[in-house]
Amino acid sequence: MLAALVAAVVPRAPRHPAALGLTGTALLTAASVALLAGIIEGPDAGWASGPTLGAFGAAAVLFAVFVAHQLRARAPLLDPRLFASARLRAGTLGIAVTFFGLFALFFVNARYLQEVKGFSPLLTAVAILPVAVPMITITRMAGRFRPRAAVAAGLAGNAAGLALLSFADAAMPYPVYAAGLIVMGAAMGLSVPVLSHEIMAALPRERAGLGSGLNSATRELGSAVGVAVMSTVMTAYGMGAGFRVVAAVVLAGGLLTGWWLRTGARGSA
Repeated sequence: MLAALVAAVVPRAPRHPAALGLTGTALLTAASVALLAGIIEGPDAGWASGPTLGAFGAAAVLFAVFVAHQLRARAPLLDPRLFASARLRAGTLGIAVTFFGLFALFFVNARYLQEVKGFSPLLTAVAILPVAVPMITITRMAGRFRPRAAVAAGLAGNAAGLALLSFADAAMPYPVYAAGLIVMGAAMGLSVPVLSHEIMAALPRERAGLGSGLNSATRELGSAVGVAVMSTVMTAYGMGAGFRVVAAVVLAGGLLTGWWLRTGARGSA
């Protein structure tokens, strides 16, 4: 029923026919797997070990081969030349680092609440709501804010929430922990709609499918790397260090995203 309603109501856009990019898909998937393997196995195998360096080296080579293949392909899966647009770079990086931080949180949130705070599974589910409620509420108001201001506040808030959660331990009162969740949820609600719009707006209307796919792929890759980095750092140095490293990555990515947004705004003026 929902599919029929979408087909009837959603406006149709010009189609951009393209063949399945199986080679590009295989290269990009293999490169991503190699990168994640290097991050995850580094602490156990050693960062200077053959398997770890081999995984990172394979990831670099496969990403380079993917780019070279896409530049030569008649119908590329993702044409690297599209990233000449500062708006597209800003949108994809901003989405990636936002979900990098969010899924790093998701990786440890339930374990912390149950194993450290002693919450039951049901109470843990309720205790996670401070992320979701402001995210949903503020997303509906994101259009009222200036895009660059919304993105800057959102990514800064994401980093600030992660930094606050880095102090979480058994003695931290739940309301303080919940404050970090609220900050992160509100930050997501502010920035994600704007960043997603930047991806779509940077592409021609007939490439809406590509924009949607890029949006989803960027989220998934950022989420996977966020979990891998959080797991790796937490295993070696503890949860607090994991949150601080993730917060630093989000902040650095946020600064670069803001710079590209400003460059894109000047270019379109």
